[in-house]
Order: sequence, then structure tokens, then C-alpha cells
Amino acid sequence: MAAIETEPLKVVAHLRDGKLLKGYLNTSPGVDMETLQQQPLSLPENFAITSEGSGELIKLSVSDLKALFFVKRFEGRTNYNEVKFFTVSPQIEGLWVRIRFYDNETTEGIIHNSIHSFVSPAFFLKPPDPLSNNEIAYILKSSLVEYRVLGVKTSY
Repeated sequence: MAAIETEPLKVVAHLRDGKLLKGYLNTSPGVDMETLQQQPLSLPENFAITSEGSGELIKLSVSDLKALFFVKRFEGRTNYNEVKFFTVSPQIEGLWVRIRFYDNETTEGIIHNSIHSFVSPAFFLKPPDPLSNNEIAYILKSSLVEYRVLGVKTSY
């Protein structure tokens, strides 16, 4: 049986020093966007990104990150103002949270409603804007100065 090919995950790494790195996350086979959105996983402490421009392999530590954004495309839309807050209760399951980074960037999103989201040093956040270039973000708690749970969305 042949292995299922998955598309490389496009990421934009926001480093703690303010720099951005665009590239492809080197992951284990079978790790794709659907897996990341369905299961509360963690990145390994050390990982690598293949640079989008040069193809250079860049080794990073999770401690270098502010956040890692999994994106649809590398080129942003400068004329688009991303919605960073829900105007009504989110329609997807999970914990609705508002976070503020050390650089005062504030956003909301949905995280997994599991103990993993609270005990791990990072969590995956689904942004509120379905038209955003960001599909999901890996947020380092060490980059946050505020973390608020605004609500819980479950199905019965």
C-alpha cells in the first residue's frame, strides 16, 4: 500500500525578536492541516523550516517563536483587513479565547477544549476570519501577557 502524499505545510514564523521567516515546516509523514485542526498536538522543541525563497533549511527552537502561523499562501494581501475578533458566538466547537501578546497584538480564536490546551507550553488557535490567510496558529504561552476564556462552544 502506497503512502498518502500530503502537501507541505506553509508557515510564517513570527520570532520573538520581531523577524518573520516564511517556509515549509518539516513534519512527520501524515501530519497535515486536517490533523492539526482536529488533534491537540505539540511541536517538538527543535524543528526545521525550509525557506520559501532560498530552499535553505533553517533550524529553530520553539523558544525562538512568538507564534507559528500556518498559512494558505506566502504573499499576504496588503489591502485586506483581517477580522481578529468574533462579532457573535463562534460556530465551531472549542474554547473561545482572547489573547494579547507581549507586543500588544491582540486576537481571538478557538482552541481545543482539552487539558492539553492548559498544561502545554503552547496551543493551536483557529482564527475568527474564514477569509484570513491564516488557517491556524501555534501560540507560545511565553509570548502572552493576557489569556482569557470568553466562552465554550459544544454540541449536544
